Order: sequence, then C-alpha cells, then structure tokens
Amino acid sequence: MTSRSSPHFPTTAWSVVRAAQDHDSAESWEAMNRCIAAYWKPVFYFLRAKGYPLHRAEDLTQEFFLQFFQRDWIRRADQQRGRFRTFLLTILTRFLADQSAARAPRQQSFETRLVAISALVGDSERTFEPADDRTPEDLFMQQWALAVIANVRRNLETWCSLRGRPDWYRMFCDTYLRDPGSPRITQQALADRLHVSRDQVRYGLEEAHRQFVEFLRAEVFEQVGPDGDLDAEIRELETLLGD
Repeated sequence: MTSRSSPHFPTTAWSVVRAAQDHDSAESWEAMNRCIAAYWKPVFYFLRAKGYPLHRAEDLTQEFFLQFFQRDWIRRADQQRGRFRTFLLTILTRFLADQSAARAPRQQSFETRLVAISALVGDSERTFEPADDRTPEDLFMQQWALAVIANVRRNLETWCSLRGRPDWYRMFCDTYLRDPGSPRITQQALADRLHVSRDQVRYGLEEAHRQFVEFLRAEVFEQVGPDGDLDAEIRELETLLGD
C-alpha cells in the first residue's frame, strides 16, 4: 500500500531521525516520511538554485530521499557531530557529484512507501526562480528556517482556535508576521477591524506572543537537543529569516 503522508509534519527532531534509523521499529516508515516532509523544500530549492529545471529538480529530490533511506545514509547522522540539516546538505552535495555513478537497483516496494515529492510541490515551488545573489546553500538554510516558523505558526493557530480565540492568531499575524513591505498596523486599527476594544487587542497580542515564543523554543530545542545552544540556534534562525 502506497504511503502518502500529509505535508504538515513538524520539522525534524532528533527523536524522529533515530526512529527512521531503526528499521525494526514500527514507526520507522512514518519517521522517514516525516523527514521528507520536513526537508524536501530545502533540498528542492537547493537543486533549483543549482540550475536544474523544475521537473528535473523534482525528480532529483525524490531520488535523493529514496537513496538517502534505501542506502541507509541516514544511519550516519549523529547528534554529537552537529546539526541534522548540515549533515543532510553534505550528503546532498555528494549525491549530486555522484550522479554519473551506477545507481543501486530500485526496490519498488520501498519506493512506494515514501511520500511522493510531486504531491508536495505547490504553486510557489513551480513558479520559483532563483535569485542571482543567493547561493544554493543559502536557500537550503533559509527554507529550513521558513519550515520551522511555518510549523510554529500552525501550532499557535491551533492553540488559539482551541481556546476559542482565532482572533488572537489574526492579531498576531497582522502585527508580527506581516508580508515584507506591508505597512505596520496599529492596535487601534486592529481593534476597529475586529470590533473589539484596544485593551482586548493588547491582551490578545501579549498572550499570542508569549505562546509563540514558547512554541518556537520548544521547536528549536527538539532539533538541537539538551546539549545544544538553544539561544544561538534561535539567533541563527532570525538571521536566516532576515535575509
């Protein structure tokens, strides 16, 4: 039976990597697909920035993850040796350099249990054209940062909705997650738009911001582990998003 996982997985934690490494585990296939769902965009954008056209980049992304798990490259990942995204980028670079080498025979039963990249590619990926001033490595890391924030946003939206306050999420996005170049909106303007008082807007923003920070730190902690520098990782994330 073909596995088709949702694209809305959390970004990859080391616990997920370890589950994908353990082929005897019942969670192994699910973990593999979580890795794909978390990292296909950085890989895809890296390939596009390398000059590969859309459909070739899509095919290579699928082939990379197929070989990554089929050849058990993931077993080389070690939290003590550094960040998973850096490890993945190194393996991806070697994969591209080795494209002319003979490939391992495909195992159809293996391939059909991995999520298809074609099911994940959306309009923004189809229309993407790499900028001349961005390196493939820059785009890879920026896409990782965007995936982290996207997951934190989903968690915050769910948190607000479960409390019956979807307006808190809208307030937060309009205030802190505006599109680049869009004008800053005042609390009074938000209050008028949502038909609430300014004090209610201020309270909602405080609650949503506090929870966003909590979700963000939890998300990044899952990736760096207890021995990592959480604050340094968050500063790097902010730098990548500010590019």
